Amino acid sequence: MRRLTAIMIWGLLVLAGIFAVVRFSGLLGMMLTAGEPPQFVFDPNSELPDTPNYFLSCPDGLAPRGGRQMTSPQFEASVEKLARAFIATAPDHGMKLTNGSVGAHSLQFLARSKVFQFPDWVELKLMSVPDQAGATFCLFAKSVYGRDDFQQNEKRTRAWLRDVRQTLEPKDVSKGF
Repeated sequence: MRRLTAIMIWGLLVLAGIFAVVRFSGLLGMMLTAGEPPQFVFDPNSELPDTPNYFLSCPDGLAPRGGRQMTSPQFEASVEKLARAFIATAPDHGMKLTNGSVGAHSLQFLARSKVFQFPDWVELKLMSVPDQAGATFCLFAKSVYGRDDFQQNEKRTRAWLRDVRQTLEPKDVSKGF
């Protein structure tokens, strides 16, 4: 019994070592290729995926009806300032800008999960709010692998929005002196 336990512990250590080498050397990210982004069209008549591995956020009236979505908030900022805030806070959420620019009002990010480096695509279209001073956005995040993302795209989107909101809020510099 003691020998079997030792062999099992040794086997687990070897597997853990292999996983650590593959994960932290960047091999895992190279093995799990992201492929091409989904190119989602933000329109009320667009078809949503059949699998629950996506999350959508749009202003009222611009999103197709579906269960995995939220209404996009409005920000008291220009479209360019909102784009800069999204770009600045993206790395904190495991995302890298792959396409787009502040001036184009369209951004595309590749997100990877922390442990297993599973890729997700995040498409962002920024727009001004009609008849108001401010900006909003449409966002579509979709996992590349798997039929279900276990709400990871939604969790990342909501956490990202909290950071964007904090970045855009005016700082009260009088409070720290």
